[in-house]
Amino acid sequence: MNKWLLLIGGIILVSIIEIRVKIKSDLNEIFDAFKSEHTLNEPSLYILSESISPNEKHKYYQYQFDKGGVGYSRVFWTVIENKENLYDLEKGIITSGYKILGWNNKSALILEK
Repeated sequence: MNKWLLLIGGIILVSIIEIRVKIKSDLNEIFDAFKSEHTLNEPSLYILSESISPNEKHKYYQYQFDKGGVGYSRVFWTVIENKENLYDLEKGIITSGYKILGWNNKSALILEK
């Protein structure tokens, strides 16, 4: 009788572990789908222009995404720190309705509405 209980318990335990692994992999796929496409590693990213500030601390990008047969997305502007391995563009996106014209002598952005 004890052998049967151990066998059934083992089968239930293995099933629970398999279910947890499956749920975890499914959640990882969902999180990957919701990740920002605003990264320099994005294959559909098309950079229109980029510029480093006069003090070389920041960099801005003007870019859009190639949407295949649909064409291109709207144009985005973003400002990020000018570090070697910084790829995330989402943190510095300029609000829709504004665009970057360039830098002034004090390394501040010149924006236009």
